[in-house]
Amino acid sequence: MADKAAYSYIDTSKVPELVGDDAPKKFALCMSILSNTAWPLYLIGPSGSGKTLMALNIAKRYGEDNGVPAYYVQLSPEMTKTSLILGLRLIDGSMKVVDGVVADCMKKGGIIVVDEATHTTHELLLMFNSILDRTSVTSVGDRIIYSAETFRMVFCSNDSSYAGNVRLPQSFAQRMVAVSFDYPSFESEVAIARRIAADESKTPVTVPDSVTRYIVATIRMARSPQYPLSARNSAIILVLLNLMGRSDVPMDRYFTNEDTAEAKRRSAASRIFQTDNEIISMDMLLDPRVTEFQEFVSGVGVENFREAFLSGAMYYLDVDGLELNQDAVRNMFANLIV
Repeated sequence: MADKAAYSYIDTSKVPELVGDDAPKKFALCMSILSNTAWPLYLIGPSGSGKTLMALNIAKRYGEDNGVPAYYVQLSPEMTKTSLILGLRLIDGSMKVVDGVVADCMKKGGIIVVDEATHTTHELLLMFNSILDRTSVTSVGDRIIYSAETFRMVFCSNDSSYAGNVRLPQSFAQRMVAVSFDYPSFESEVAIARRIAADESKTPVTVPDSVTRYIVATIRMARSPQYPLSARNSAIILVLLNLMGRSDVPMDRYFTNEDTAEAKRRSAASRIFQTDNEIISMDMLLDPRVTEFQEFVSGVGVENFREAFLSGAMYYLDVDGLELNQDAVRNMFANLIV
């Protein structure tokens, strides 16, 4: 048997905690299914909706509760049953049966997260069918491995509308309990963006809450299946703005022009407070958080603020799936920024 280093064990000490109001209920449901059945879970939803983080937290808790190892693997088109599950490999001039990460997990009764499940081939997905049955078995030649009672699987993927994803074979899908994910609520997404920025920046992030809320609101306005912006994009923008530094300067003329000043405050207030533009109250327009936002943008510079947005939101990248309307999407997004 290969040593532990050969397998994709999850370092559970490095798994970030779930953030936001939406996650606990879904986490509890998934844990209840795994605790009461041996059914495999399939977490599916748009890119950046938190599927992988949820799966890692599920694996961490299940492993701790049952005293078993937790594994992680990403599928790819070049993977085979031999490399992933179990197969014959040439070792020292002889063909020998070698356990892949899935077989190792089966024998040890662990839990494995299989991420990017639709980034492989139908043929490989069908190889999982016998493992996903109640008997949960895999074989090569005369070698058969039955899974331990505590063995569990959690798959994750986007749906096939995303570029590069395949649709699931029916016989594979029939063995799954599908748990659907969507983007979190606004308040949860604000909290997630802050957490990602704080975790991944070596410099403390001091961007005001009003600015964070404006960023997340703008990202949510621009988001679409073809342009799947997420809390990670908001976090990148936060970190970029934090690195730019700010000057103590008067409010930029962009915000004080008599002809457009109220419209600019109204637009900012609607995003900060998540309220329709038409029903913004005078109290909201005069709220210190709107002034704080405009002073922050003035301090970093309006053009620098826009550049942080464009750099953090894939604006300059040639994104797969946007071939037919990338210019329209880009222009729409650029026009949403201050």
